[in-house]
Amino acid sequence: MNPALERIRILRSALASETAEQKSHHTVGEVFVLLQPVELGLGGIVFSIPFLQPVPLPGLSTPFGILLGALGFFHLSGQGYRALPKRLLERRIEAATVLKILEYSEKTLSGLAKIPFWNWGRAGRLLSHPRALGSHIVFMAILLSLPLPVPFSNALPAWGIVFASLSIIEANGIFILLSYLTLIGNLVFFGGLVLLAAAAV
Repeated sequence: MNPALERIRILRSALASETAEQKSHHTVGEVFVLLQPVELGLGGIVFSIPFLQPVPLPGLSTPFGILLGALGFFHLSGQGYRALPKRLLERRIEAATVLKILEYSEKTLSGLAKIPFWNWGRAGRLLSHPRALGSHIVFMAILLSLPLPVPFSNALPAWGIVFASLSIIEANGIFILLSYLTLIGNLVFFGGLVLLAAAAV
C-alpha cells in the first residue's frame, strides 16, 4: 500500500474516534502532531487536496496557501512546523471539515496508488531530496495563495504540491517526474496570466 495512503487512513480513523467522542474542533498544531515525522509531505497533501477541482476557492486558498508556504519555509530552514506562529498553530478547524478533507485525500490517493513504482536510483534520490521538493511546495503554495478568480489557478499549484509531497514520502520516479512537470506547467500558466494582464493594461 502507498505509505501516504496508509497514514491518511490511520489519521482519519483516529480523528473519527475523537469526533465520535464529541470533539468538535481540531487545531492546526494537533493535525501536524499526527502527521509526524513527514508533516511536510502529508501536510502538503491534506491542505492542498480541497483545491484539486478546476473551480478556484479564493477565500480558502489564501490561508491554506500561506500555511503551506510557511510550513515549507520552516522545513527548509530546519525548524519544522513548531516554528509556525502560535496563532496559526492554535487556529481551529471544524472536525467535520478535517474528516471531509481526509476522506477526499483517501479517495485521491487510492486512485494514485494504482500508479506503479518507478525506481530512478541515485537520480531519483537527488531529484526527490526534501530541500528540492520543499522549494517546489513553497513556490506553488505562494501561487495557491493568490486570490485569482481564474479556472485552474488553484488546481495547478495544488496538484504540484500533491506530487511533490508524494515524492517526499516515497521516491517514486513517476511522482517525481509529475512534480517537475507540474512545476513547469505552473510557470507557463501563471507566466501567461502575467503577460495577458500586462497586455491588457
